[in-house]
Amino acid sequence: MNQKLEANTLKVVANNQGYQVKGDVKINGQPATLDYRKPSEGDADIKMQATLDDASRARLGIDLGPAVSGAIPVKVNGKIGTDSRVGIDADLTALKLDNILPGWVKLPGKSTHAVFNVVQKPQSTRFEDIVVDGGGVSIKGSLELDPNGDLMNANFPVYSPSEGDKASLKAERGPDGVYKVTMRGDVFDGRGFLKSAMSGKEADAKSKTKNMDFDIDLKLGAVAGYDGEALRSADVKISRRGGTIKNLTLSGKLGKDTPLTADMRARTPGGRDVIYLETNDAGAFLRFTDTYSKVVGGQLALAMDPPTTEPRANEGLINVRDFSIKGEASLDRVAAGGPNGLQNGIAFSRLRAEFTRQNGQWTIREGVVKGPMIGGTIEGTIDYPANQVRMSGTFVPMYGLNNMFGARPVPRRR
Repeated sequence: MNQKLEANTLKVVANNQGYQVKGDVKINGQPATLDYRKPSEGDADIKMQATLDDASRARLGIDLGPAVSGAIPVKVNGKIGTDSRVGIDADLTALKLDNILPGWVKLPGKSTHAVFNVVQKPQSTRFEDIVVDGGGVSIKGSLELDPNGDLMNANFPVYSPSEGDKASLKAERGPDGVYKVTMRGDVFDGRGFLKSAMSGKEADAKSKTKNMDFDIDLKLGAVAGYDGEALRSADVKISRRGGTIKNLTLSGKLGKDTPLTADMRARTPGGRDVIYLETNDAGAFLRFTDTYSKVVGGQLALAMDPPTTEPRANEGLINVRDFSIKGEASLDRVAAGGPNGLQNGIAFSRLRAEFTRQNGQWTIREGVVKGPMIGGTIEGTIDYPANQVRMSGTFVPMYGLNNMFGARPVPRRR
């Protein structure tokens, strides 16, 4: 298998029918137990057990980057020779997974099991009859790698990385090296993907996905988000070249059938493109993305730099008009003396803020919010990887100022 094998003690039995090697070994430095039987004619039978952690996977050339961390106990059973075919049985319970496949996020301790067959061909390695189950996951299909370990194609007719998902996934590398990724389904839990997208962490420098060119075509009946919100009739197309998003279109419906759209637009003639997103239900969008749960209604327009693998900050601007905030205790205390009460929340006519995003941290600056009852400013940071929010601002009860100026007419000079 083109790996260095070492052992202090081995049991070797040989006769006219063949030979057997058995014992505790190190394969490229990785401890394992080995039972290797080679008949005088035909392929060899192999049985092996080992536990592969991050370092040992890297030594064996199976470096999956930050998307996979933790130890994997594996059992190998099969044949090696002219037609090499081995079965792999892997316990994924101790692993942490972060979108190793789209939307598949797993924390350590959740029981998950994988079995598949590895078939070695002169020009490729096929992973056939893949079955991953446990912890709400059900993934079935196959994939193929070239001699460099790069993906050639993948086909998962059953693709359910979260309980309740009903979807399929295909990927194929074209002659130009661009991957065509197609996803179809009725229901898909998008929270894991949303969390990864919102965090915007830079790709690992060694990751093979860092500069992968792809065209994604996604159509799903419903994508589940946070706070009970879902994007229905989701239709998404994304193209990336050289680590930068070049084209994007998105359409779907949020809340009570309110359209959500996004596309790429030129910021200025000859300038960088921006992603422009808009919807007339800002509250549903902010809940869907797990940004803020207490906004009701609102017309949202958001423009931002497209994601890139380069280590630079992405800039953006958000505008929201004609919305309310309901159930925010700090605002309720400021508005408690207002004339209109708080039954329907506190109304605002406008919110505007600039932001930057870099390596999972959003920095909000020059935020201004205006309304008939309250006006104010806001700034701070949202750190998605650390799950921390640090925001500050000043709120002014506008109704008090309005009453003051209304009760005291300003004298005019004669």
